[in-house]
Amino acid sequence: FQERFILFLHFAAHRAIFHSDTLNAMLDFVLAPFFGIPSGLYKFHHVVMHHVENNHDLDTSSTEEFQRDSLPDFLYYWFRFACWVWLELPYYAVKTNRLGWLVSASGGLFLWLFTIGVLAKLVSTLATLWVFGVPHLIAMFALSFGNWSQHMFVNPEDRFNNYALTYNCIDTPGNRTTFNDGYHLLHHLNARMHWSELPRHFHANVDKWAKHGALTFRNIHFFEVGILVMTKQLRKLAERHYVHLGDKESAPTVDEVEARLKAWLKPVPKGATTANGKKGD
Repeated sequence: FQERFILFLHFAAHRAIFHSDTLNAMLDFVLAPFFGIPSGLYKFHHVVMHHVENNHDLDTSSTEEFQRDSLPDFLYYWFRFACWVWLELPYYAVKTNRLGWLVSASGGLFLWLFTIGVLAKLVSTLATLWVFGVPHLIAMFALSFGNWSQHMFVNPEDRFNNYALTYNCIDTPGNRTTFNDGYHLLHHLNARMHWSELPRHFHANVDKWAKHGALTFRNIHFFEVGILVMTKQLRKLAERHYVHLGDKESAPTVDEVEARLKAWLKPVPKGATTANGKKGD
């Protein structure tokens, strides 16, 4: 149930489940550690930092500066995501003057480490490792590879455009167990849209997605997209899963789709100016 809980926590962070702030906070501070996420960090990291900075320069989980089909680049990204976050997230809070979040995240981290230390010493080191340590390792890998996969296709010429920094996965069984997490492009356009509304909204606005060139894949979820890319199977992704949303006459060839995907895997330097003249912070 780790995947389902984390995706439940994801949407609960965007749209409160309870009317009580205390009950909502319990999800992040009390339940999350049992599924591998340190107390008090998820909402700050994902909602406040990732969605506000939108995978760009100040986003400590940004994928832009990496070659996103490179194993060494992913390993470095994973290490930064899982380990450096303890330094980079507080730095982000200070840099953006989010001191309340700094206090909350620091308190949550202290609570998490203190609880693990006490349980390991007074109850059982082995049990503590299995209850908190192993889920944490799994969660950090899953979250890092998940974000890596969701944001592996970034148009270097238009990186500030939500239509050019992620994609949608439709008609895939994975959406049934992840609260429709495959509709990630729609989620970045409107993070507060209820998960149950995403498929209907997608199909009602196909012309809009086609106009903006939104990447769409069918019968595959983002983890599988990431695996195909990391194993150099772009051709298979383009041939079997790419969905052309426009009319038949404008449909690209498989070679053209593969070339587009390959071009969107290239690193984007921090502060790079795009073709429309926009520049990062």
